[in-house]
Amino acid sequence: MNTILTLLIVLNIFSDHNGIGRIAEANKQKSAGEEAFIAKDYKTAIEAYTILLDSMKIEDDAAMLDLAHSYFLSEDKENATKRYASIQNSANKKIASIANQQLGVLKAQEQKLEEALAFLKAAMKHDPQNMGARYDYEMLLKQKKEQEQQNQDNKDQNEDNKDKQDQDQKDQDQKDQDQEGQDENQDQKDQEKGDQKDDKDQKDSEKGDQEGDQNENQEQEGEQGEETEEERKEREEAEEKANFNNRMEEIKMPASQAQMILDALKNKEVQYFQQQKKKSKKQDRNKPDW
Repeated sequence: MNTILTLLIVLNIFSDHNGIGRIAEANKQKSAGEEAFIAKDYKTAIEAYTILLDSMKIEDDAAMLDLAHSYFLSEDKENATKRYASIQNSANKKIASIANQQLGVLKAQEQKLEEALAFLKAAMKHDPQNMGARYDYEMLLKQKKEQEQQNQDNKDQNEDNKDKQDQDQKDQDQKDQDQEGQDENQDQKDQEKGDQKDDKDQKDSEKGDQEGDQNENQEQEGEQGEETEEERKEREEAEEKANFNNRMEEIKMPASQAQMILDALKNKEVQYFQQQKKKSKKQDRNKPDW
C-alpha cells in the first residue's frame, strides 16, 4: 500500500514538472519573438514564433498576428497572406479586424481593388473603431473611382483618336482621289493640247505645201508665158471637139458620122462668116465718101 502511494506521488511530481516545462518554453519563445519584433529583427521573430505556433502547437492568435506582421515586413507576401488568413475570423474581433485589413492591403498592392475593398469592409465590420481600416477603405475607394474614370477617359480618348484617324484617312483618301482626278484632267488637257499642236502643225505643213505648189505653178506659168492666138484657137477647137465627142458618145453615134456632122457644121459656119463679110463690104460701098 505504501509502495503504491509512493509511486503515485512520483508520477504526479514528474507530470507537474513536464507541464511547467512546456509552459516555460512557450513563454520563452513568445518573449523572444516579441523582443525580436520590437527590435525589428524579423528573422529571429519568425524563428521564435514558428517554434511556438508550429512546433509546440500553441494556439495564440496574438502571436500569429505578430508572425504575419514579421513576414509582411520581411516582404514575404505569400507567408504573410497565409498567416493573416488563418486568423481573419479570430474570436478576438480586434485581431480579426487587423488581419482582414492587412489582407486588403496585400490585395491592393496587387491592384486587385475589388478584393481589397471586400477585406477592408470586413475589417470595419469586425471592429468599427478600426480607423486605419476605414481610412484605407476610403482611400482605396477613391483610387478605384479615379482608376475607373481614367479608364473611361482613356477609352474615350482612344475612340476619339480612332475617329480622328478614320477621318484623317478619309480626308487623305479624298485628297488622293482629287489629286488623281486633277492629274487625269491635266493629262487629258496636255493630250488635247498636243493634239491641237499636231493639227496646227499638220495644217501649217499642208498650207506650206499648197503655197509651194502655187508658187511652183506660178513659176511654171511664168516660164511658159501667155498662149498665142493660134494656140488659143487650137485649144478651143480641141475642147469643142472633145465636148462634141462626149455628146455623141451619150447618144451612141458612131465617131465617123459624128466627124462628118462636125465638119459640115464647120463648113456652114465658114460660109456664114464669108457671107457676112461680103454684106459688110457692099454696105460700105453704098455709104457716102464723106
